[in-house]
Amino acid sequence: MNNFKIDEKYHKEFGKKVLHAIPSLNPYVKHRLYLAETVGIVPRKMYQTNGIIDDAISNLYENYEGWLNDDDKIKLKLFSLVNDKLDELYKKEGFHKNTLSINEILEKEMEQLEENFESDLDQDLLMKDELDDISYHQHDDNFVYLYEDAEKNIIRSMEINDDRKNLTEERRHALNKVYNWLPFEISNIADLYIFGNLSYNEIAQIKNIDPLEAQNIIQNVRKSFRKNLN
Repeated sequence: MNNFKIDEKYHKEFGKKVLHAIPSLNPYVKHRLYLAETVGIVPRKMYQTNGIIDDAISNLYENYEGWLNDDDKIKLKLFSLVNDKLDELYKKEGFHKNTLSINEILEKEMEQLEENFESDLDQDLLMKDELDDISYHQHDDNFVYLYEDAEKNIIRSMEINDDRKNLTEERRHALNKVYNWLPFEISNIADLYIFGNLSYNEIAQIKNIDPLEAQNIIQNVRKSFRKNLN
């Protein structure tokens, strides 16, 4: 009877802490799944947002003994678990074509990003196709138009001086083109910021990178959006 009461207590506490994470976790997973389906990484409707989140919650609960006693720690752990789950899906579907570590990939992608920022950004919306050697690139041939909520989130998070009502078709195409140009790992980090509403420090913990590196990536992505849309 005592064990049941303890389990029930932990269950209730855990449930309350999980609810704190869902509002930011759900949009992030939904968006990453949408991208994966749209470009053909995974078959449509094979995986559900709720299913991935529920798996992460179950995984965490199985190891939950009160050691995560803070709402933010629960949230970060759940983000880490869903991020790992999404990576597993990409690997399972054959999306990853090399064995580079995330740090190596980020280093190459950031070098390319910075090189483009030093060039003429007005030329072809800074869309220089010089990333052929990075097989971790997000979208090669498939152009993805984002859904309305995603565009709104990008405009808000990237501090673009516009709103959805005034976003002309030309500017909407520019926004989507910039997003499509982002390499895979950089877009992943940007999405943690845009859709997960995570801080630089939180993103750094999830992706196992330095907070300054996370900040630099977000600032460079913001620079790209603002340069091409403002």
